Amino acid sequence: MRTGTSPMSMDGTKLAVAAACLLGLAAGCQSMLELPESAKAGGWTNDEVPEGWAFDRLMGRKRETKDSDSSIAGREASPSVHFASQTNAQGPGADPPASSEASDFEKPPSEDDGLELSDFSPSNIGTTVKKLTGNGPNESVARALYQEGEELLREGQYEEAAERFEKAAKRAPESPLQEDCLFMQGESLFFCDRYPKANDAYAELLKKYQYTRHLDKVVARQFAIGRYWEQLNASKPTWFLSLQVSDPTRPKFDTFGYALKAYQSVRMNDPTGPLADDSIMATANAYFLKGRYEEAAYHYDLVRKEYPKSEHQLNAHLLGMKSKLETYQGPKYGGSPLEDAEEIADQTARQFGPELGSERDRVVQTQNEIREQRAERDWVLAEYYEKKKDYRGARYYYQLILDEYPATAYAQEAKTRLAEIRDFPDKPANHFRWLTDLVPSTPD
Repeated sequence: MRTGTSPMSMDGTKLAVAAACLLGLAAGCQSMLELPESAKAGGWTNDEVPEGWAFDRLMGRKRETKDSDSSIAGREASPSVHFASQTNAQGPGADPPASSEASDFEKPPSEDDGLELSDFSPSNIGTTVKKLTGNGPNESVARALYQEGEELLREGQYEEAAERFEKAAKRAPESPLQEDCLFMQGESLFFCDRYPKANDAYAELLKKYQYTRHLDKVVARQFAIGRYWEQLNASKPTWFLSLQVSDPTRPKFDTFGYALKAYQSVRMNDPTGPLADDSIMATANAYFLKGRYEEAAYHYDLVRKEYPKSEHQLNAHLLGMKSKLETYQGPKYGGSPLEDAEEIADQTARQFGPELGSERDRVVQTQNEIREQRAERDWVLAEYYEKKKDYRGARYYYQLILDEYPATAYAQEAKTRLAEIRDFPDKPANHFRWLTDLVPSTPD
């Protein structure tokens, strides 16, 4: 019999050692181990320290109990059970008496139940807690839950089915079964009109399994959800920061923004799929209807340039041209939107020709409007130089209007002004020549 040592104190020592190992001392915990005085008094040495079930479990080691140590293994299994060997004189090598209590603790943990130090890292602690509480990975449980979910789905109990699939996914991580569970969870939520939750389930599936075999159907669902949210927001608009909890079919915040995110997910996850160009075109149209023409023009450009075989090519050209014109702020601002719009208009006329139909007149009209606006820009510059009496600069821009935009209304005005200032000096008169002569001049 070991005197001065209780099972409780032994377990406390083992757990303390385990805690030290988890703090990064695992490599040297055996060499640093010191026995308590009570254990030394009992005659144990460092090499003979019994390692309890908790230590074995934390270290992920399989329990190997010798026949001679069976009494120690029994005592360490639980501090609440006291075997007769703790009080008789047979010593530590004596076997515990045959009893039903002893049989409850002669069950060493399997290798699957063992833990490693990596299990206690911040990124794995959630999984470790689930494992220790009996909620860790278990394929049999996951398959049973999956079958329950399928049965509930057939019965039309969609929300209950979604719960089963969600639980099954958690019990079968990083597996084809989890892939199917996440997909079926999304499907169940989709068919009971819980679109925000369904979209979240699809998003998690795409995050974990980028090349999932359910990709075609998932992006189709996300596109449909995006269309619904966009149209719902158009009919029942809400401020993007306002909270709504009455309608489970729409997000709590910013329905329009979530619609655009659904479209974006389609394109990002299946960029060569049949809905990629549809999602970009839908995004462009949504921005256009909102009056956000710069974003609309950007997405119309994506359709034109990245999806040349798209069925949306003609509309992307026409609406892209219109969006560019809407971003133009006037002759005193940058002229790149006009240049882009003119390029798109010319390309539309060349590329589609007979396909334009009634839109042909609109394209021609737009081309004429663009030329008028570009002529206006040169007219403003010519007037600027004329007001400064820099007639050389004024004559340059009036002539440019005549050469580049002869069919515009500004061309006739430019011709008149050129005739009026033809004999004027290139530079205004210098009334302070006596002062400027004091400063060395530089050639023009």
